[in-house]
Amino acid sequence: MKKTILLLLMALFIISCNDSTIDYADLNKIAFYNFEGNEVDLDEIKKDWNKTINTGDHLESLYDQRISKLNIRIIQDNFTNEESLIIVAQTTNKNIYSGKVIKRFKNGMQLSNRTVTCANCGPEFQGELINGTWICANNGESIDDCTKTSSLDY
Repeated sequence: MKKTILLLLMALFIISCNDSTIDYADLNKIAFYNFEGNEVDLDEIKKDWNKTINTGDHLESLYDQRISKLNIRIIQDNFTNEESLIIVAQTTNKNIYSGKVIKRFKNGMQLSNRTVTCANCGPEFQGELINGTWICANNGESIDDCTKTSSLDY
């Protein structure tokens, strides 16, 4: 009986050691997958994201923006308190930020098919989740002249 318990404990220890951690600081070392499950590189992510934020006639302030920087953050849903990983894109206009929820997938991270873009909301990403729905706000409070655009990839 003691041997069985010892073997089970060792097996659990070995399994827990195999759970690899991802270094979110170096995006070049992370394998990314689009929402369909196909592997994509950072250049493809930026290219697709640039198309998303530069589409439509309704927001002239978004035209001709380019992704200048990507980073990963953890945010907490204001309603459920559930934590989510998001990838945040800063554009060449430092008042326009965009975000997507990401989740662990295969050996890397999978991008959501939903994107939120917050324009003129401040000098950093102001996207927040309330029960899974994106808003652009500061601690749940609306920001004057702040514009939110949501996009769905299909």
